[in-house]
Amino acid sequence: MDKEKLSTQSLVFGILSLLFTECSILGIIFGAVGKSKAKKFAQLNDGVVTGKAKVGKILSTLGLVFSIICLVVTVILVVVMVTNPAFRQQMSQVYGF
Repeated sequence: MDKEKLSTQSLVFGILSLLFTECSILGIIFGAVGKSKAKKFAQLNDGVVTGKAKVGKILSTLGLVFSIICLVVTVILVVVMVTNPAFRQQMSQVYGF
């Protein structure tokens, strides 16, 4: 595959991973794909990541980290809300559970 295509794809997936950080699963997927494209670029470029591929790798890494943090925080919040008796009582009053 062409190095220019790989570097552009890495950049695009890096941007997408940041855009979809709030939707953790998509952010993780796009981040992983972006990092993989940057790795393929490095293999074709004697192990060196430069230009758009370097920016794509950085953005993909940031997207992965932020998406994983968002996912962990979401899981913690859901567990706390579900196990909190006051929250369950309030939900039953509001929604009639």
